Amino acid sequence: MTTTDLMRLPQALARQSPLHRQHLSCRASLAESALGLMPARYGDLATDTAQADQLGLVDLCLTPRAGFKGPGAAHFLQQHSVALPGSPNRTQQQDNGLLVNQLSFDEYLLLDTTATASAMITTLCNAWSLDNAPDCYQVPRQDSHGCLAVTGQAAWRMLSSLISVDLRPHRFTDFQIAQTLLNDLSVIVIRCDQGKVPNYYLLADITSMEWLWIVLLDAMSDAGGGPIGLTTFQALQGSID
Repeated sequence: MTTTDLMRLPQALARQSPLHRQHLSCRASLAESALGLMPARYGDLATDTAQADQLGLVDLCLTPRAGFKGPGAAHFLQQHSVALPGSPNRTQQQDNGLLVNQLSFDEYLLLDTTATASAMITTLCNAWSLDNAPDCYQVPRQDSHGCLAVTGQAAWRMLSSLISVDLRPHRFTDFQIAQTLLNDLSVIVIRCDQGKVPNYYLLADITSMEWLWIVLLDAMSDAGGGPIGLTTFQALQGSID
């Protein structure tokens, strides 16, 4: 199904990213998944792959997210066999690829960046209640935050021009988190390389996603950066050792 065909469909048939009109304006090839309409490609696979290796931007706003906080949050997650990072501003990747991001001593953000529904996040959200998880509170990260990924060898330099964090690879290591500001917008930066390709997830207020997308594309233009589709990003995820 082409982009033109999808534009004719009633909007109610598929969930859309807050960046939907940006993808349409850039003539992305959209595909309908279990999560909604997502940009599958911007160019052909070879072009997108080369872009991802140098400097690429991915829309992950529809991918599953959840949050849990409070003195009982760690106990609740461990009861469901979730491995925790053990210290704030660190990420623990689960065997199924789910990222458990510890934002403080008692707050966790769960992020699944695959293009499918997350069984683990669904299980945890269905299992949670104040009755069976005292002192643990659910945070609606799916509704409050959007998610982008910045990939490529030039990613850290571009991001460093926008935020006051030392992102040099030997200082900001894999599975490290920075909570900082980007032009007065609060952002969470998570380094999680995809195979040999550096990768940084950016989470911010979902109402600011379109602005953030435009700012990032503008910042990466001088380095030859541009948007890439989920088909290429999924291929990168498959390259993880």
